[in-house]
Amino acid sequence: MRRARSSVGQVELSFFDVPAAPQPVPGSHDISAAVRECLAEVLALARAGGTDRYAVAAEVSRLSGRDMTKNMLDRYTAADEDKRFPLEALPALVGATGNFRLLELVAEACGCKVLRSEEAWITEVGAATLLERSVRSRIGALQRAVPDTVLERLLSEVLKRIGGER
Repeated sequence: MRRARSSVGQVELSFFDVPAAPQPVPGSHDISAAVRECLAEVLALARAGGTDRYAVAAEVSRLSGRDMTKNMLDRYTAADEDKRFPLEALPALVGATGNFRLLELVAEACGCKVLRSEEAWITEVGAATLLERSVRSRIGALQRAVPDTVLERLLSEVLKRIGGER
C-alpha cells in the first residue's frame, strides 16, 4: 500500500501510534485483567533478565518506601484474587524492572501516550518546528497585507531613530 505524500512543509510525526480516546461506555475502563496479565509479563521479563520476584519486590520496597513482598506480587498477578497492584507503586516497579509496559497500558487506557525522554525531545523539537513555521507563515502573510505606503513610513521612522537617512 502506498502512503499519501505529505504536503510541502508538513512535518510528519508518525514514529508512534496515537491512542484512541477512551469511550464512556459502562465497564469499558475495567482494565484489571489486563493489568494482571501485563504485570505478570513484566515480572516474567525481569526473571528472564535475571531478576526474580523476590528481587523486584525488594527493589520496589526500597524505591517506594513501602513494603512489597514476592507473595504480594504473586497475589497481584493471580486471576482469582481480589488484590490489586497499587498505582503508587508503579514508578517503583518501572525503576525496579526498567520496563514501562504497565505504565503504557494505563496511559493508553486513558487515551494518552508515554514518551521516554528521547521521544519527548524529538516531539518537542517537532512541535517547536511547526510553531516556527506557523509564525513565519503568519509574518509573511502580514507583510504581504501591509500596504507599501505604510512600510515606507515605518522604514523612514526607524531610519530616523537610528540616525540613518532615506
